[in-house]
Amino acid sequence: MSILAFLLACQGYDLTPLDDHTRTAYPPEVDEVLRTDVTVQIPKPAVDVLFVIDNSCSMDAEQAALAQNFPVFSSYFALSGVDYHIGVVSTDMDDPNQSGRLRRARGLRWIDPDTPDPSGVFSDMARMGTGGSADETGREAAWTALEVLGDAPRNEGFEREDAELHIIFISDEDDASETSPISRAEFREWMWNRKETRDMVKAHAVVWPSGQSCPDGFSEGVSYEWYAARTGGIVGNICDTSWAPFMDALGLVTAGLKSEFFLSELPEIDPDWTIDVSVKTEVDGRDVTLRFDSCLAGCEVEYLPGRNSVVFTDFTPSPLDEVVITYDPRDTR
Repeated sequence: MSILAFLLACQGYDLTPLDDHTRTAYPPEVDEVLRTDVTVQIPKPAVDVLFVIDNSCSMDAEQAALAQNFPVFSSYFALSGVDYHIGVVSTDMDDPNQSGRLRRARGLRWIDPDTPDPSGVFSDMARMGTGGSADETGREAAWTALEVLGDAPRNEGFEREDAELHIIFISDEDDASETSPISRAEFREWMWNRKETRDMVKAHAVVWPSGQSCPDGFSEGVSYEWYAARTGGIVGNICDTSWAPFMDALGLVTAGLKSEFFLSELPEIDPDWTIDVSVKTEVDGRDVTLRFDSCLAGCEVEYLPGRNSVVFTDFTPSPLDEVVITYDPRDTR
């Protein structure tokens, strides 16, 4: 069965604008005043994923949970066929042997589609122990790994110019990075300008989210949440008993599968609701069309007026699925 068997536990925002894979059609069976946008779900061809992991004294169980749930995350890369690099650094910037340097495991500096036993290699990288600095400086570690050491022998080749970049912070305490060498605002600008388009870089976090319960957390991950919010990333609770739902959602987002689809025109919103959404897909070898209820809030598909897009709240189309959105365009004359 295709990826549609998995249920997405979040809204994976992708800021990619309407692209060449979207076309406008006017089916003969539909009144000519209606507009139909058809988008083919095509994953990004390449993605680089950097895990920035807290290795302070309280993180043993969390490192184990991350390693245990890595197969949930990585399964989406095999399903989507994306060309990926997955690397790991620690939040410890006091130890010169770490300090933004990619962790090696079994002679490898990162995991890619040709890596034997990727889950085992990732476990060796991620379970780095708990002897790291109590000053968890995730922002500085990520920036150092990619900006300062990007061309250094230990990290060279990990980040590719044309690949999407996802930075995933894992910590039970907020970021302790100082304003030097780079401030929080400068880090945001650096992420926004790192690639050809802003939406090619996203930050995600598994932390103690603001306002939520986290008995084992040391402080709310406010800074990490801030990075995620400003790049369209997602946030998970490090105190959750199961990391599988978050890792499931993270796999979908980083593999480049969209759950948000933009409309080519503004729709008319009225009490009768005129946005119809369906997905042409394959289930058990058969071509089928799935139809979804849509509304402004609380439905299978929600319309976001501020973004002029529809978002699947509990489903993500599989690679090569066709998303068909039919609506009454607003008269803007």
